[in-house]
Amino acid sequence: MTTSPSGAGTSGADTTLVRRWNRSTVLAALRTGPERTLTEMAQATGLSRQTLTAVFTELDARGLVQMHAPATGTSGRPARRYSFQSTAGYVLGLYFSPTQVLALVTDLDGTIIAREHVATPRDLPAPDRLRRAREISLRATAPAGDVWAVGVATTGVVDPKGTVRRASQIPGWTGLDLAGTVGSWFHSAAVAGNDGTLAALGEKWQGAARYANDVALILSGRPTGQGILLGGRAHHGRSGAAAELGRLLHDQTWNAAAVLEEAGRSAEEVFRAAAEGEQEASELADHLAHHTARGASVLVSVLDPELVVIAGEFTAGGQPFVDATRQHLSTMCINVPEVALSVLGDDVVPLGAARLALDHLEEREYVLDA
Repeated sequence: MTTSPSGAGTSGADTTLVRRWNRSTVLAALRTGPERTLTEMAQATGLSRQTLTAVFTELDARGLVQMHAPATGTSGRPARRYSFQSTAGYVLGLYFSPTQVLALVTDLDGTIIAREHVATPRDLPAPDRLRRAREISLRATAPAGDVWAVGVATTGVVDPKGTVRRASQIPGWTGLDLAGTVGSWFHSAAVAGNDGTLAALGEKWQGAARYANDVALILSGRPTGQGILLGGRAHHGRSGAAAELGRLLHDQTWNAAAVLEEAGRSAEEVFRAAAEGEQEASELADHLAHHTARGASVLVSVLDPELVVIAGEFTAGGQPFVDATRQHLSTMCINVPEVALSVLGDDVVPLGAARLALDHLEEREYVLDA
């Protein structure tokens, strides 16, 4: 896209829109390619050298473009080269579960810079939970530079403005402006969402769902959650309650975590004992697969996704658990998708929260209001 000619009839809004498109085009080219000269950027973007120079000046003011010395040993006048500067800013991904808070910091390309976590009692009051989260967030971001945006994940329902509308598992959480509260710690932009939804986003970004567009994710164990990707994008729903199966899962015939509670065993212990041939553990493992399939079957029947990803505690079951879950799904659904385990471990939810923050930045071409 090239800039529109200036003159009568060109409004300020038109000029701003053109600048945004130009900025977005340049950033996309910088991020998907190696170091490039101005001539190569012009060929890749279709923008004039004059326009590119203006865009580079704007991006340089934000530290988003790195200029490299001309290559030596070539014929003719060496040209300066440009690349994306991923360390211009950083994002924080924060995850509140009933029993812990996880913090993860990445640069603008998603490289993980630091991780921190802290355990939290289930009955810990909201102010104390937030205080502990702030402490680990400051520790995690200390090695990085400026925090440009924060993404926050939590159990419960989070509306589009980042306010918790319902959170039965964390005391004092309902009604909290979670995005605003956490963003104020860094005086930065902040966004928030449900843990299952953001786990799905994390898997799409760096995990098992990288090459799938329509995905259902099951966050297994405690807490239990679900997430949806449609067309490669996280689907939060009108109110943030998309994929919330909480009331269904209160039924013992759906709740896989209740199976473990009744047995008094952890998922890791059950799967290990099942692999060693213990009959009771093998039966429990199959129950877990059955209940996981019941929860997934609702999303599969409605969405007909390409892939179901299982994240959380039950990934300890490995391929036998995947096979058993898919077998149970085949008795519940017409078209059974592939089933895969998350490969991101404990990072899956905070990484998805960091991706949500990066999406927020990229929608604004990293140029934030002062």
